Amino acid sequence: MPDILQDGIAWLHRRRAEHMASPATYVRAGQAGGVTVHVTASQIRCERLDAAGLPVEACAMDFIASAAELTADPEPGDTILFAGRRCEVTALGGEPCWRWTDAGRLARRIHTRDTGEA
Repeated sequence: MPDILQDGIAWLHRRRAEHMASPATYVRAGQAGGVTVHVTASQIRCERLDAAGLPVEACAMDFIASAAELTADPEPGDTILFAGRRCEVTALGGEPCWRWTDAGRLARRIHTRDTGEA
């Protein structure tokens, strides 16, 4: 019997890749060059505590990338070059630097911080 839910998730994943993704360059830490991946970018806001224990608002960028294009797991220190910006892969709020977007492992959600112009 077909898995209707997983089929629907796969269909949505294909629509995201076709209509909501832009090219970016994924660069492994310590390596020259990179690979082109198509990502869906989103800005997130999170609150962190500074050294004095006071809340500070921070902005970060999350990228969704197809597992078929980005075959190795992202690691802290890797870089995504996107829309003229350099975004460094980093863990946020005690979470790992990336997670699967779905149970079928079709795409990864990667946490980054903007480190300036590319």
